[in-house]
Amino acid sequence: MSRPTPRRTQEQRREATRAQLLDAAVECLLERGYAATTVSEVLERADLARGTLLHHFPTKADLMVAATSHLVNARMARFRKTAELINPTQDRLQAMVDLAWADLNSPAFFVALELWVAARTDTELRDVLVVEEAKLFSTMRDGFASVLGDRYADDPRAATAVEFTIDILTGLSITTILTGNLGRRGPLLRRWKRALAVLLGELDAERLVETRTTGRTSHAN
Repeated sequence: MSRPTPRRTQEQRREATRAQLLDAAVECLLERGYAATTVSEVLERADLARGTLLHHFPTKADLMVAATSHLVNARMARFRKTAELINPTQDRLQAMVDLAWADLNSPAFFVALELWVAARTDTELRDVLVVEEAKLFSTMRDGFASVLGDRYADDPRAATAVEFTIDILTGLSITTILTGNLGRRGPLLRRWKRALAVLLGELDAERLVETRTTGRTSHAN
């Protein structure tokens, strides 16, 4: 005979309702953008009463600030999980780039972009976002260091490699949104992996350029 499911406490129910509202807010931000994310839209997606939302988040600003923290926590959890699944036999530099791209080309990152743009003119949102993003990138840097392993632990070039990877892949992801040119991503990612190998002394600089059988030179993919 199966045991009855224990009843949730009031605090557990409260947290579940709050998470339901925040998940709906993040989903709306992804699909409709910041400007079109309204309280009514969030309520419809969460299938909850307006009074319930107002009890947790009296204003849209409160909801968006909380959604920012909720999103960052979700990104950190996903990042850690992805890092744990990396094959230990995979090349460390390639694994680091793949880990960064998994986050910087994810739906959660695109929602973050919406919040970044909104925070330019929303000081309350910006104050929260600055703190939350610092927490996120601290987690990412620790994760990258773990992926790179002991071999690069004392290499002063490793920090630069990590920072460049974050910045370059962030730009690549944003450019892809604007141009829709998905075909360029694979070759560019491969080129950046080779460039990192050069930066960290794992590959000769000449290997970045390959000579085709025709005799002409072109950037390696």
